[in-house]
Amino acid sequence: MIEDQLPSVLFVSSESRPFASTGGLADVAEALPNELNRRGVRMERVMPLYRSVVEGQGTGGYRLQKTLHTLKIPMGHEVIDADIYSCEHRGTLTYFVGCEEFFDRTELYALPHREYRDNFKRFLFFQKAVVALIDFLGRPYEVIHLNDWQTGLIPLLLEKGINGIGRARREKVLFTIHNLAYQGLYPATNLYDTNLPGNQLQNYPELEFYGKINLMKAGLQKADRVNTVSPTYAREIETPAFGYGLDGVLRALPVPVVGVVNGVDTDVWNPETDPALPANYSVSSLKGKETCKSALVGEFGLKYDREVPLFVLVGRLVEQKGVDILAQAMERMMNFPLQFLLLGSGQEVYHHLVNEWNQRWPERFRGKIGYNVDLSHRMEAGADFFLMPSAFEPCGLNQLYSHRYGTIPIVNRTGGLVDTVTDLRKDPGHGNGFHMGSYSPEALLECIREAISLFHDKKSLRKYRQHAMKHDVSWSKTAGEYLNLYQNL
Repeated sequence: MIEDQLPSVLFVSSESRPFASTGGLADVAEALPNELNRRGVRMERVMPLYRSVVEGQGTGGYRLQKTLHTLKIPMGHEVIDADIYSCEHRGTLTYFVGCEEFFDRTELYALPHREYRDNFKRFLFFQKAVVALIDFLGRPYEVIHLNDWQTGLIPLLLEKGINGIGRARREKVLFTIHNLAYQGLYPATNLYDTNLPGNQLQNYPELEFYGKINLMKAGLQKADRVNTVSPTYAREIETPAFGYGLDGVLRALPVPVVGVVNGVDTDVWNPETDPALPANYSVSSLKGKETCKSALVGEFGLKYDREVPLFVLVGRLVEQKGVDILAQAMERMMNFPLQFLLLGSGQEVYHHLVNEWNQRWPERFRGKIGYNVDLSHRMEAGADFFLMPSAFEPCGLNQLYSHRYGTIPIVNRTGGLVDTVTDLRKDPGHGNGFHMGSYSPEALLECIREAISLFHDKKSLRKYRQHAMKHDVSWSKTAGEYLNLYQNL
């Protein structure tokens, strides 16, 4: 492929590692541009300048530079300044939209008990600033790659302009759904701040959703192409059960939604070189994994026992992740001969549950509220089995991290989980995990029982660990699929 055939791309997202992250979107936002830049694509990123981005300088391995650009962003009758910062990290240039009023906060989107009340205005400002930046830079991008509801208005702004007086859109738009459950649904009164001509919601059917503004819907209907992060999830979201009211919109798109499974950064998630681990190991020499397990159990304050399997869960503590059925299974699970470690944060009701479990089973269970990147690496490395009983999962990344570290995932049969995990009971020659038979505590417990049996069959356990570690979870194939989408646009 010759260089002049490669498109220039701007990747727009509300978060990206190593700058700010709440989950899988940030991993994609880091890894995909980095991989495609290595292939010769000119791909740049833009995201908000959160407080955590500023505070992460140095420790995150990057340094921000304030540009000379201050963009004037109309917001209804106001004009608000957007200060533009930049940083080049691992071969990718990232622009940051700065505004202390909107982004100098402790969290990205929400406090533990509620989302920020001005989220519509915050991310409207960000989206307008993105379009203003594209124009300031001289419209250098052929493809704008948007991600989730926080970017859903950009296709309309590329046509109408940030002040509503029109703009000649030349860019093609790819819109990626990372999680359809979060749609950016807000009262219609917010339309005034968009400066869209007419200021009547009925003039914008791509925005209207039962009398409200729906930013996800706008992205779906105004983009040139839509994709999501696994083939199974692409099919699921076209059904009422998973479509969250937008299944009809998705079915009516002129080009069907395509599913592209996420990859992981295999340089960062590498048990052979990972600096966060107390011992490194490989598919041919697994000895260091037991050292990681021993150290991890001690780090959580439990007593290490080589003959007891260790289960872990790392993730957001929300209903989607199956915490509800885990809660129903805990009483019976804690009667099994196992240890269980948990790391995560989310809804307060689940924080209280974790604290109750800590008190009730202090010799068997330890849970920590919050998130720590290095600790998540040590948990993937030290675990024997990883729990992902998600009600739905667009793609999921922890099951892929688990494969890298020779940890066997237990997953619900949905979305990207079924696309990436092969049930070892049904396919012993290629298996690398367990599929739950249904979304229920009983199905979860059945998998846990079978996992305990596998743990005591050391020869089979080693075989399936090696199957997992040999699974290609890199961005190589995935990046090629995205490049094809860009070129087709």
